[in-house]
This record gives sequence, C-alpha cells and structure tokens, in this order.
Amino acid sequence: MPHLRLQVAEEWLRDDFIQATGFDAKKLLDHLVQVVAGLRMESVSSPGEMVPMINLSNLKHAIIPLHYAHVAGDPAKRFLHVTLAAGNDTPGRTAAVRLRASQVLGDEIDKFLEGFPKLPAVASVTVHVQDIDRDRGYSTTAERKKKREAAK
Repeated sequence: MPHLRLQVAEEWLRDDFIQATGFDAKKLLDHLVQVVAGLRMESVSSPGEMVPMINLSNLKHAIIPLHYAHVAGDPAKRFLHVTLAAGNDTPGRTAAVRLRASQVLGDEIDKFLEGFPKLPAVASVTVHVQDIDRDRGYSTTAERKKKREAAK
C-alpha cells in the first residue's frame, strides 16, 4: 500500500500559526494527494500506454509533526520533507519514474509555498519517492492475515 507523508514543524500545525500566515499543512497534503493521483508512467505490458503510478484507492496519507525542527542549527530556518512510498515493486516504476515523480511533487510544493509571503523561511523542501521492496522486510496486514489463515 502506498504512503504519502508530509513532515512539518509542529508549530506550523497550530491554529495561531495558520491564522497568522495563512499556511495550512492539511491543504498542502490534500493538494499533494491530488498531484499523486495524476502521476502516470508507461505500462510495461502495453508500451506507449500511460497508467497510474500508484493505486490511489490504497493511498494512506498523513502529516507528521516534527519537534525542534530547523536547519543548520538556525531556529529561524525551517524545512518540509515529503516521502511517497509508492507501494509494492511494480514493473516499470523505475528510478527514472520515481525521480520524475519527486520533481513534480517538489515543484508543486514550491508553487504552493509561493502563496504565503508571511511564512517563515523555508530553507529546504525535500521529496523522497521510493518503491517498497518486499524482499527487504515489508509486510501488510492483508498478507499476514492470509498467511495465518493458510497455516490453519
């Protein structure tokens, strides 16, 4: 199952901060969910056909508050970090596809932030798009349940 996580300084989630700056991390996350929904890649089974990069109906997404989060020891500098764990190893979801997805998501965040001139300095926006490699210790509730039922 794919995961989209937005890591934000915890004080940016407070109502007083939202009112003072207009920035709402929930709106950014909602926007990023829609961006992820639009990401496409070439189908391995039908070359030339574009297919969704992830199955949106399975996408789990959340904001992760970060405590004492700043850049280079400067409490005035903040950062955002986004991780899209794209799901299981899907043929065609190559490093190049993931890189393009990270660039699209990063560009969307940059554009989104431009609308908030009262926002404190964002020194860094990092986007990490990864595939989940089941051979490296990843399991899901459904897989574990299926295995337990088969053992009965």
